[in-house]
Amino acid sequence: MTYIKRVKVVWKILLALISSAFLASSGVTQTVKFYAADVISKSSYLQTKSTNTVVLLAFVLILTTPVWAQNSITTAANSVYVSADADNDGDGSRDRPFLSLSQAEAASAVGDTIFLIRSKRAKIINGGIALKPQQRLVGIDADGQVLRDAGNRVVVSNTTDRLDGVMVLLSEYNEVAGIHFMNMRNYAISTNSTDFSGTYIHHSTFSGNASQHIEDERGLVYAVSLDASEGDIDNVRIEDSQFYEGEDLGAIRVFHSGDSQGRYYFRGNDFSDLGGRAYFVRSMHSSKIETVIVDSSADNIGRGDRNSDSIIPYLMGQSEQVMLIQNYYFNNTKQVGNGSNTGIEAYLFGSPRDDTKNWCTGCKLTLKIVDSIIENAVTDPIQFSNAGTNSQLTYEIRNTQIIGGNPRQGGGGISLNLQGVADSNSRTTLLVENTDIIGTTGYGLSINNRGGGDNGYTAVIDFGGGSLGSLGGNRFIDNAKGAIRTSQPRISARNNWWNKAEPDLYRSDNEPLQDSKVDFLPVLSSDPR
Repeated sequence: MTYIKRVKVVWKILLALISSAFLASSGVTQTVKFYAADVISKSSYLQTKSTNTVVLLAFVLILTTPVWAQNSITTAANSVYVSADADNDGDGSRDRPFLSLSQAEAASAVGDTIFLIRSKRAKIINGGIALKPQQRLVGIDADGQVLRDAGNRVVVSNTTDRLDGVMVLLSEYNEVAGIHFMNMRNYAISTNSTDFSGTYIHHSTFSGNASQHIEDERGLVYAVSLDASEGDIDNVRIEDSQFYEGEDLGAIRVFHSGDSQGRYYFRGNDFSDLGGRAYFVRSMHSSKIETVIVDSSADNIGRGDRNSDSIIPYLMGQSEQVMLIQNYYFNNTKQVGNGSNTGIEAYLFGSPRDDTKNWCTGCKLTLKIVDSIIENAVTDPIQFSNAGTNSQLTYEIRNTQIIGGNPRQGGGGISLNLQGVADSNSRTTLLVENTDIIGTTGYGLSINNRGGGDNGYTAVIDFGGGSLGSLGGNRFIDNAKGAIRTSQPRISARNNWWNKAEPDLYRSDNEPLQDSKVDFLPVLSSDPR
């Protein structure tokens, strides 16, 4: 096994171990896995190793990996320097840096570090660069330290025809840090049908879009666009970065097609005042994506009256996704976006959309939302919609606060739109525990059959005391239309707080349930918070 392949395997195992420990500490059961056991079993290099040996080996290899696979910023043996303050005749050294990124690209080799020196005169580095494998592109201060302070990062833009306006084109095991990407004409960071495993983007800023930009079908340009149509993309991380102020700007877009697979870890990112989504994760054909989103925040997503749900796993074809969202804070203080602009949405593509060849006909989604706050959504705070057939959907919401919101699509603080196709043969499970749904203008929970008939699908809803294992402890308080609207035959909702003796239950708007389909007894006698 080559050194790079060995490092990739170890990173996969380490991420699995970290994820397992992280998720176990959060109390999430049956949750996201990165298939460490499968990796170990398939690797002849690790086949005979015990678990403890594997853990030790992972840390030993990290300590001995080259600089491009580490987090710390150190001067590599081969370094190239660029500065917007440089003269035209620089040689790329620290004392005589290059003026342009294209010069650094031509002069650098695999594994080199390209240091961008912060301008003393607030000048911008203009142009693009295609990174080679294992290269690092790092903004530094006068002391050679990575620019972690968002207000002091090296500013880069690309108004040229270089890379068609893309600022950074990735390859394998690249690191990008300490840079402020400004006024996107095209993607700030992108891929080009290549393996971009090991990408590590951190302590970077993305703001604004050019008035003339290369836009997608919705008039947007995304700051980071990660596309794969084949292969196994592993250990891609974006951390501690800011995305803000762009009416036609989206933040992070992941798109897998073919039979590709990808694993992504996003942590500590902040998003504000954007026209496009914070995290847009789309899969099609038979691709598979696993995503962990932790410690992130978003405010005012959907500028320009757009439908830009801040986080959305979007599935097509026969693709699969697993996503964990933990410690996420969403707000919409300026009430931007249109009536479809939810806080968090999951969407399985299908009828009545025109692109019939990409309808979901066997998609699988596992989505877990934990320890989060969803506040002041301009429409439904959390919405799950299945327009496909033969879908397998697993949803969990735990220890989360849903506050305010004006649900106009599914009608609830949590809206579950079961199906739009008769005999869809889909299965949905929804577990909710220790979660608050407070002060929406609709229902606390709205479960909708979108015209698909009463047969041909299965839905198990457990808000407490049901077969999925929810302990209840949910609070329904001051939702204007009532606690629950449902078309389901039966819902378990025991051991919850309804802010009154019993919940208000409805079949449809203003039509109370005559025979309760909601098993809500016993109710909590006091507020659990």
